[in-house]
Amino acid sequence: MALKRSDVLITRPCGMEVYRRYRATGLGWGFLPEPDRRGLPPDEEMMRDVDEAHRCGVKFQGRVELDADWMGMIDFDSNFMESTVRDLNNRPAITWWTHTYKGHPAYHYCTNAPGYRHYLFYQLHRVLSAGADWLMIDSAIPTIGALNARYGGCFCQHCMAGFREFLRETMAPEQLQSAGIEDIDRFDYGEFLRARGITDQRYRAEILAFPPTLPLAKAYFDFQWREVNALFRAFKRAGRAYGVNVPMSSNSPFYWAEFIYAVDAHDFYTNEMEYQPPDVEILPSEPIYTFKLADALDKLIAITGVPRAFEPYRLQPRPSHIGFWIAQAYAHGHVFMVPDKMWTLRSPGKADRWYYADPDDYTALYHFVRDFPQLFNDYEAVASIALIFSNKAVRQYLGERLSQGHLGGQNRSAPRTPLYEACQSLSRANIPFCLLVAGDDWVADRLLDADLSAYGTVVRFEPSHLNEGQESILRECGEKLLTYRGADDLLSQLDADINIAGADNISVLLRHKPDDEGAPLVCHLLNANYDADADGYETARDLELRIDHRLLGRTFTRAWLFAPGREPREIACRADAQMTTITVPELDMWAIVRLS
Repeated sequence: MALKRSDVLITRPCGMEVYRRYRATGLGWGFLPEPDRRGLPPDEEMMRDVDEAHRCGVKFQGRVELDADWMGMIDFDSNFMESTVRDLNNRPAITWWTHTYKGHPAYHYCTNAPGYRHYLFYQLHRVLSAGADWLMIDSAIPTIGALNARYGGCFCQHCMAGFREFLRETMAPEQLQSAGIEDIDRFDYGEFLRARGITDQRYRAEILAFPPTLPLAKAYFDFQWREVNALFRAFKRAGRAYGVNVPMSSNSPFYWAEFIYAVDAHDFYTNEMEYQPPDVEILPSEPIYTFKLADALDKLIAITGVPRAFEPYRLQPRPSHIGFWIAQAYAHGHVFMVPDKMWTLRSPGKADRWYYADPDDYTALYHFVRDFPQLFNDYEAVASIALIFSNKAVRQYLGERLSQGHLGGQNRSAPRTPLYEACQSLSRANIPFCLLVAGDDWVADRLLDADLSAYGTVVRFEPSHLNEGQESILRECGEKLLTYRGADDLLSQLDADINIAGADNISVLLRHKPDDEGAPLVCHLLNANYDADADGYETARDLELRIDHRLLGRTFTRAWLFAPGREPREIACRADAQMTTITVPELDMWAIVRLS
């Protein structure tokens, strides 16, 4: 069984008392390679970890590592240098890990190299043979993620041979000749670029340009895209040898175009995300966009912060603010992994730094989720506004960022496109919305089959990068179709179907069961009135929540209030011809109103 909205995941193997403390149901990162290893990790140790998790009713997610296990490839394959990503000058790519191993830096290996693929599938075999229930591809930076200024790749012999075959399959002889390829049997893309005076520096500066500026760059990206999709589908097929359908996730930052690969092979995502300390922002903004895009792809996320996000809390513990991250994720229908022990920093020659939670910091939040799974499972976000997501627009945005000095690569910060801006403004205004994926040659289209009549407003963005068929579908919306001209302009044209009076900084997130019209509505309330000095929330009292009937076409007459650490109780609810009004007597950080 794959991830559920009411699951509680621990980030790493731990003692059984920790699993039981949080009433955990799953493990996010199993099979941890150690940086000071003296050989490959013993399988017996992992089998013990799996056994302890299973004895606590915890699903164990086995881990196949890409970047973090670069040392394992050195131990496994004496010809490991043949598998490294290479730039245009044939230099091996080095990742951000600063330590060395056996005299070598942290190489970025090419997922098109047979030797490296052998090692990846060897990892897969070991973790699933040890009894893992789920499979996770961690630090998922395949070779397509090296086509940027950071790595300048990849021109290894394996990519050159693969691209040659790709061109032979996809281009007619006259097209090859027109592209300047005289002999496809001898073609080498690196030599092709160098012969035209293209340097490594220029390649790094222009490789992500959209539309492409380098010769054959589009075809090269398409080749790498095909290969990474095939690899992840091969991971999924290999997993089936150990079960009927072993759920698979990856730590892929899918909100960037080059990492939105093989959506069909993913059952869910196990992600790290940028989170900011309270002096920067109280309500996390970037996860909102990420959650909405995951919804649009029909995927759940088990999420946590990137390691550096926890460093300020190691220095000054503020568990109530981290608790807000947890509440926000569950309120959006996703899972925030228990931050019981989080690695925060590694510096050369120094011990790793860790954030440790006190036993009672987060138990009430996770027990709340486990006590009331019926408030989470099978619920989807209510949406009256549909925003059009264009993968090509994200590709253009990254190309623009590259021209401004951005390195590209595995970026854990969401792209700050106009779509991102619209998501934030609608969220702050408590206007329920969703994203619709307008696909391209990389990502499957979901717009053409969408029921746009279900939305009061559909918003497109310029430049749209949509094809004529997609634009035609949008034009059928008539007056419901808006072109984004900025957040203020958008909000001025929208009706407020949800209002809350009595306090500011309250987020309202409505969730329903779209296939069950008679099911209760659940309404998550998040209180962002946080005091950093006290690490607490100002209790909001006697809030009045009003929901216009046009939003769902339903009237509600009874309301119950659920909150962490409190007994559920019925609260005042009344309906008239226009709206349902609920009185919420008090709200601390997070509560759920169930309406029927």
